[in-house]
Amino acid sequence: MSAPIFKLVLGALFAFTLNLPADLAHAAAPALSASSYPKEFRIGYQKGNSLVILKASGELEKALAPNGVTVKWFEFPFGPPMVEALNAGDIDLGFVGSTPPVFAQAGGAPEIRYIGYAAAYKDNYAVVVPKESTARRMKDLQGKKIAVAKGSAGQYLLLKALEQDGMKPDDIVFAYLQYSEARSAFERGDVAAWVVPDPRLADVEQNIGARPLVTASKLTPQYSFYVAPAKFAATYPAILRITLDKLNDTEQYAKEHADETARFLEKDTRVPLKIWQLALTRQAWGVAYPLPPNIVDAQQEVANTFFRYKLIPKAVQIKDASVSVK
Repeated sequence: MSAPIFKLVLGALFAFTLNLPADLAHAAAPALSASSYPKEFRIGYQKGNSLVILKASGELEKALAPNGVTVKWFEFPFGPPMVEALNAGDIDLGFVGSTPPVFAQAGGAPEIRYIGYAAAYKDNYAVVVPKESTARRMKDLQGKKIAVAKGSAGQYLLLKALEQDGMKPDDIVFAYLQYSEARSAFERGDVAAWVVPDPRLADVEQNIGARPLVTASKLTPQYSFYVAPAKFAATYPAILRITLDKLNDTEQYAKEHADETARFLEKDTRVPLKIWQLALTRQAWGVAYPLPPNIVDAQQEVANTFFRYKLIPKAVQIKDASVSVK
């Protein structure tokens, strides 16, 4: 079903044609009453993920055109500002890591709702140390600085990595740095370790010999989520269903055609091809909805952990913010 999506994208970007079986083609979603759809559908995205591929293909626009919907796309540098835009009513759908919606629910954006999820992080998110480091476990970093983006999925990964080795947050020094600052600090030796996801993880592995000390695959499962304002999710579930289905189609095709995906992402992000080729070998694929109990439980552990360490002002229940758009 996903082949025509990627065929359009790759044909435009790489100037070659994929020979696809006719039975992979799919029709646009059936038209429902005009009241079932908004006039505009505003999507927040970040570079380097399947929303970018879907945007480039134009397939979502084609699917929604019979219902009179105009799709608008808005790029964000990372998750928290996207959640702010959702809360302000500036966008209708976003894709974020595990932590921004927890902060939203506990703070100033309690009307954000989980509508779908992506597969759990695996070896594509890690605590890394320099190649010359003698550290072999988290305890070897006791008393040292570790760079991490505040409020990110990496912050939760770091807390769980510490817990797994019998440590507490006070056993290390948190250096809250965004990615560009963290990379410089890591290379200078100002921090002993860095919590980083792909493709930056693949970059530092390939180019400066950074070594993963612990990866997300060895820790409590952590997921990324598709989120929407509560009112929008309740009023327009059909458009969210169509979008999530299209995204899953896109991801499945991307998984099966990794070389083409890497070339597309190189062009989109200007990150070299070889880095994407490594990153895609450990990418977690798939988009699904609604959230089943095990996903809710995993995200509840994120919320509980942040509350336990007083990183959010109140306890929250993830099930209260999870809705079905089926």
